[in-house]
Amino acid sequence: MKKGFLLTNPASKTTETSSTTKVTPTTALKSIPSDRFHNVIVDFISGLIKRNPSSIFNSIITTDPSAIDEFFSTYKEQMVPMDKLSRNIHKDDCFPIIAQFLATFLNLFLLDDKNQEIFLMDSKIR
Repeated sequence: MKKGFLLTNPASKTTETSSTTKVTPTTALKSIPSDRFHNVIVDFISGLIKRNPSSIFNSIITTDPSAIDEFFSTYKEQMVPMDKLSRNIHKDDCFPIIAQFLATFLNLFLLDDKNQEIFLMDSKIR
């Protein structure tokens, strides 16, 4: 006979439940500060530039600087500050305005509620 242990009170009968957990977005997602991802974005972009020195990032130019100014004006609350970028990205590696545009564009993507929901759905607990 196997040695084991006995429960004095056996467990009550349980019903089978679903093994998946649904993730629903909460209002917390809507209150994410617009600068939450700035450090991650700056590290990401500066890493890309360092791995690709003097190649693609230094060759990206704009034919209409006023279009970028208008973009920054529209999304000034989500804009990644130039001083934060200039600490890690040198103007010889990438035009500062292009680095700021790419960083702000990525910030907008990460702050979008629909994208946040997709990220959460992809990481749901099973």
